[in-house]
Amino acid sequence: MPNLNIAVLGEDAETRAAAAKALGKKGTADDISFYNTVFQGKIITAIDPLAYPEKLPVLLQTLCLSDLALVVAEKPSPVLGEMIVALDLLGMKAVFLSKFDLKPLIASTSLKESRIFSELQDAKEFLFAQESQPVQGDTLIQIDHCFEVKGVGTVALGVVKRGEIAVHDKITAYPSGKEIEVKSIQKNDDDVKSAVSGDRVGLALKNAKSDEITRGAVLSKEVMRVEREFACEVTALKFMKEPLANDEALHISSGLQFEPCRLESQTEIKPGSAGKAVIKVEKLIAFMQQERMPLCNLNAKGLRIVGIAKP
Repeated sequence: MPNLNIAVLGEDAETRAAAAKALGKKGTADDISFYNTVFQGKIITAIDPLAYPEKLPVLLQTLCLSDLALVVAEKPSPVLGEMIVALDLLGMKAVFLSKFDLKPLIASTSLKESRIFSELQDAKEFLFAQESQPVQGDTLIQIDHCFEVKGVGTVALGVVKRGEIAVHDKITAYPSGKEIEVKSIQKNDDDVKSAVSGDRVGLALKNAKSDEITRGAVLSKEVMRVEREFACEVTALKFMKEPLANDEALHISSGLQFEPCRLESQTEIKPGSAGKAVIKVEKLIAFMQQERMPLCNLNAKGLRIVGIAKP
């Protein structure tokens, strides 16, 4: 069965959870909650960034795991603006649930043609009719949870973002660079022989422990760059009031990785402009060449996503 992964976003936690609950039955929950159902032969997973807006990383991680988003927009606010900016930067499609005119808020973004519904049932029917688009290429899986299961061993949960994975495949875990083997695969608690892009999977792993495959780990058949320091082009968001400055303390996001870093630039990067810079990360980070990685300032008032780094 194919998968469809839907990010459920909103400022109010209770309203957001109610929308997610309307899409599926609650499953795994910590700082991110997962809701699951099967509809007309399709596995639907609704993903609620439970700790957002207090914790920005879970918003970006939820979007990484999703194919599209349902945004519950109750009123204009900085949080709504931040969600719109994140969706725009990542080029994600979204559906809005709103009773006010939010078209002016999305008019200058890639979301300007998004469907806007006033009733949750109408939005749900539209979302459930959507299909995830297969992504060809070397296998890449984003891991969000990993734990030990008695009698099974190490089990990792995540989403196949590209290519496919099969039982007995060997694949490399990044940023550690460790080669592991897939012993078994589950989709929606059913054993399967293989999974393809868009599928949410549980993988029983050989030659790995749960403390080695934590959230943010990437399983990839393509060689990834693993760096603590790298040159890149940095673009400061046009919505920022202040430029990005040399030696500024930020966080960088890549997939489900979210790490502290510092920006080194010979000149300030003004809002809406781009410049050459060096990113120095506290921990090793794995990424693809030309990947667009959000830069965030967790101490900023209002919008905390401040730019994009592209190696």
